[in-house]
Amino acid sequence: MKRKRILVNAYFAQNLGDDLFLKVLFDRYPNVEFHLLTANEKYKIVFQNYRNVKIIKTLSVKIGNRTVNLFNKVHDCIVKYRNYNAFVNIGGSIFMESVGWEKGLKSRRHLPEKFKKVNKNTYIIGANFGPFEDDLFMRKHKEFFASFDDICFRDNYSYTIFGDLENVRFAPDVVFSLKSKYSAIPGNNRVIGFSIIDVEKRKGLKHYFYKYIEKMSEIIKNYIDLGYKIKLFSFCEKEGDLRAINFLLKNMESQYAKQVAVVSYSVNINKFLDEYKTCETVIGTRFHSIILSLLFNQNIFPIIYSDKSYNVLRDINMESNCCFIKDIEELDVKKVIKDSLDNKLANRSLMLESEEQFRKLDLLLV
Repeated sequence: MKRKRILVNAYFAQNLGDDLFLKVLFDRYPNVEFHLLTANEKYKIVFQNYRNVKIIKTLSVKIGNRTVNLFNKVHDCIVKYRNYNAFVNIGGSIFMESVGWEKGLKSRRHLPEKFKKVNKNTYIIGANFGPFEDDLFMRKHKEFFASFDDICFRDNYSYTIFGDLENVRFAPDVVFSLKSKYSAIPGNNRVIGFSIIDVEKRKGLKHYFYKYIEKMSEIIKNYIDLGYKIKLFSFCEKEGDLRAINFLLKNMESQYAKQVAVVSYSVNINKFLDEYKTCETVIGTRFHSIILSLLFNQNIFPIIYSDKSYNVLRDINMESNCCFIKDIEELDVKKVIKDSLDNKLANRSLMLESEEQFRKLDLLLV
């Protein structure tokens, strides 16, 4: 029997959260062949142990400070759409309003339209919508979404915007369905993990960078004084996590800085997860630092840089113990330490519910 074949579009920036989406997808369908269209050569290493994953290299050029993917110019020559069973767009914050979004949407339409012309199914898995300010942005995306066979959002906020479309559903984040040894509950290792981001790179948050770094440094030092080990996690070097960590350590007193371990994700997902699950508590800024801590049954105190994090916490009734970056200066360190204690996910059924992300794709592939 011929192996089914899927063309996958994702965010190929070696961002742990997005790479975990791909890992869950590949693990769920081991007998399906997945083709990834990316100019990032590192993905040959990230998924080198998956025999069902192949990289189809696209072209990119440097224009000024921007890297532009020439995907639309070349992929019609290298992709034979009839040879695929479906197109899957999997990712989290992939529908955010930004400058030039109209051109981006035009480019995004290309692949689904090609697949529909040859009567092949198209899917969007795991996304959230926004943030956005322009109603035109929402209306144009509604037209775009209507052409897909199935769209499963990861938060109720996004679902309610497009819930009148019959092909739109909601299920918890894809990473909740991460399997194997990573579902184990960590032991009490007196290790505190911190997910740090580069606030300067975030829209509307640039002027909070120093306040954010100072507060994270203050919390770290308090935990060290209490006898805890500290691990700082960089989820995506390209987006500045490691830069922010290095800046934090450079400006911290040496007697504290030398007691801090840095764990930076690059290409080895399993190694990163092994380090992460040793933490008893995580002060998490990255969206998927929160999801992983909930999955691993760790104590968690979320630092909110985007409404997407708050929306998910609200969906699971865990929005009480957290802090928005805009309020970071007023955050009481003692409150963080107190509120994070036993702040865990009560509803463990989310792990099963998240598999609903793949319900429609299962009908095609299982």
